[in-house]
Amino acid sequence: MIFKSSFIKSGLSFLIVLMLMSGCQSPRKMVYLRKAAKKDSTQIFQQPHKDYNIAVNDVLYVRILTGNPEISALYNNVPASGFSISMSSEADQYINGFTVDKEGKIRLPVLGTVSVEGLTLFDAEKRIQQLADQYLIDATVIVRLLNYKVTVLGEVAQPGVYSHYNDQMTILQAIGKAGDITDLGDKRNVMVIRSVPEGQVTYQVDLTKKELLTSPAFFVKPNDVIYVKPSGSKAFRINLPIMSIFLSSLTTVIVLLQYFENQ
Repeated sequence: MIFKSSFIKSGLSFLIVLMLMSGCQSPRKMVYLRKAAKKDSTQIFQQPHKDYNIAVNDVLYVRILTGNPEISALYNNVPASGFSISMSSEADQYINGFTVDKEGKIRLPVLGTVSVEGLTLFDAEKRIQQLADQYLIDATVIVRLLNYKVTVLGEVAQPGVYSHYNDQMTILQAIGKAGDITDLGDKRNVMVIRSVPEGQVTYQVDLTKKELLTSPAFFVKPNDVIYVKPSGSKAFRINLPIMSIFLSSLTTVIVLLQYFENQ
């Protein structure tokens, strides 16, 4: 009986130590960009390419403005008189924006077809400005990207699809929009899924390392999917209530065994 009691006590001690080890995370696993900038020093991290290039199926906001509203209306995708242009919903953007077709072109009123695939927004704006200058005096061209959406999934506070109206957003900003990574998320094991003309590519990134700043996944692109994987302790924490019941039962058994031993 003494042997059984000692064995159970040893097993209980082992389980308690295992719970403590599994429930704790090293500070190194919790801090973003660890050692990215040491005290009293400045480091510059070069990005190979951060400007977004327009792709097929992108939806662009294009406006050509002049001093005459009636002339401006001829060169823009403006609805009939009495209606205002809205870009508040995805349907509005699809109707009032300009979608890049399979040939990489958009069709503008009066100016006609313009090839924009592969151009940055700045270059597309310059190209349309050159066309507009052939017809108009002192025209101003504005080009923006409407379909900048990023999906954030996994161990974040608020998973979902998030819109962004700037052609440059970092993975840290995207995760910030989703309410940051939860305590069960693994900052060292984040996957980015990106669409490219050839298909899909994936990037595995570690948010705790400074090498993130030079990764091609640091600046996210439209339609990227960011998946934060769970930490190794998640399954343990999910099963913790069951283990607590088991440990409680085991403790009861030990107490009973000790009681009978002392009789």
